[in-house]
Amino acid sequence: MFNFWKKKQDPYTQKLNDFLGFEIKNINLYKEAFTHPSKKLNYNYQRLEFLGDAVLNYVVALYLFNKFEGISEGELSKLRTKLVNKQILKEIAIKLNIAQWIEHNLTITELDKSSVYCDVIESLIGAIAIDKGIQFAAKFIDEKIIQQVKEVSEIEDTDYKSQIIQIAQKYKWKFKFIVEGIEKQNSEKIFRIGLYLNNEKTSEGKHYNKKQAEQMASKEALKNLNILT
Repeated sequence: MFNFWKKKQDPYTQKLNDFLGFEIKNINLYKEAFTHPSKKLNYNYQRLEFLGDAVLNYVVALYLFNKFEGISEGELSKLRTKLVNKQILKEIAIKLNIAQWIEHNLTITELDKSSVYCDVIESLIGAIAIDKGIQFAAKFIDEKIIQQVKEVSEIEDTDYKSQIIQIAQKYKWKFKFIVEGIEKQNSEKIFRIGLYLNNEKTSEGKHYNKKQAEQMASKEALKNLNILT
């Protein structure tokens, strides 16, 4: 009944509230988190990136520690590196359309080739940790990063696609990847990609990321060709 006393938020803050799924306390923290040094202001995201990186690594380390009992420290470190590497974070940032919030003076090419997407994910986590607390930051990490990747076992170190391309070139095979379908899973798009060698379907891969689906299809093809066990 006292809603008329509540200060009306500006459109930017309201939009960011909707994007994050919670009500922001200090909007200036988020503006700082989204500001690239190229803007040459008296603030940028670098300090928050430092904090967010530490929070991200802690939350992911705790997740892996609880999920994979009995495996060594070295194996846990490898899994953490797979889960929060720059390429994974960049792909997640693009999927979340983080670009709409970033303030910068870079060209599109410079932005795409840089680590800005990854950096902003980390600076955003830092802003959330200060503004709302570690629990909110951990929830964001779980929903936007850990659950996006699905299973750590799906993240591949090996470039199976390059192996397939090399083999196809060696034997002069024709090869192509085809998006054969897009499925819905928990409001997310899952790409189903087929790998064709000499116009015959050899394997199939599924993932929310097209490139990762191609890697999975390539891995399966290597198994089918008795090159990978």
